Amino acid sequence: MKKIMIFIEGTAFYTKPMLFLFSKYGYAPIGEAKRIINGLYDKGNEIYLCSYVRKKRYLFIKRVMDFHGIKYTQILCRGKREGYADLVERIRPDILIEDDCKSIGGEKNWCITDVDKGLKEHIESIIVEEFAGIDGIDKLVNLQ
Repeated sequence: MKKIMIFIEGTAFYTKPMLFLFSKYGYAPIGEAKRIINGLYDKGNEIYLCSYVRKKRYLFIKRVMDFHGIKYTQILCRGKREGYADLVERIRPDILIEDDCKSIGGEKNWCITDVDKGLKEHIESIIVEEFAGIDGIDKLVNLQ
């Protein structure tokens, strides 16, 4: 089985306008994200969901994922001095799925960008178009 890290916002979930980001209704799965994530989990893979929210809002994002019935091993949120690369380096996923961050500056904002080079070589990095979802991702790679 594999460790799979999936970025939530913009990759697997659509986030509605700023006003709704503080409500569980401000998040909606994109396409078949729920079926795909739950299917990967049900096959025995470890699913790490990465959010842009900081640790102080962890319970909020957990409630959102639980509300939508998403299965996961752990939800990852950055601490005060942590970057996304810190989360990737701690989890050391086999596969990292994230969006292209087009609306916020692109590659410099990817989780994989600043990961230690030696570790990066062992991670299958999959970049999808922002807000296009992860439909078909389970067919692109050999996910047990």
